Amino acid sequence: MDETGLTGKQKITLLSAWGLIKQDLDLHGRNIMLLIFREHPHFIPYFDFSADPNNTSLSENRALQAHSLNLIMALGALIEYGLKTPKMFECTLAKLVKNHKTRRVTSQDVKLFGEVMLMYFAQVLGRQSASSLPTAFNRLIEQIAEAFEAAQFT
Repeated sequence: MDETGLTGKQKITLLSAWGLIKQDLDLHGRNIMLLIFREHPHFIPYFDFSADPNNTSLSENRALQAHSLNLIMALGALIEYGLKTPKMFECTLAKLVKNHKTRRVTSQDVKLFGEVMLMYFAQVLGRQSASSLPTAFNRLIEQIAEAFEAAQFT
């Protein structure tokens, strides 16, 4: 285990799952956001969809799609680059926390997002998913949540 807080096996598990997810970031990012809103509708006010005011359907809203793409790409950066280079992990995580601090995103919010993302990955990946994915992904989410928790006190 290194500065990322993940073991070598957990990293391999996450990189393998990410290799499948990254093939269609737009689709998966949007689906994750829509699932988050379905499971936890209290998150909807966290987001500004005004960049596409003519589109009232969340699934077609370009502002939502832009944010969902940012979300999935940030997750990808943590997995694909950060797990290989712990300093990149630290810097990417710091930027993620900084960008969300003004919205008062909490570590509990991160954990809820993580639960929904893991549920989505299990549905999408099915049998292609390693049995160790839940443990590895939950550890990654714990690391992200800890960074958000630490930022609340600075």
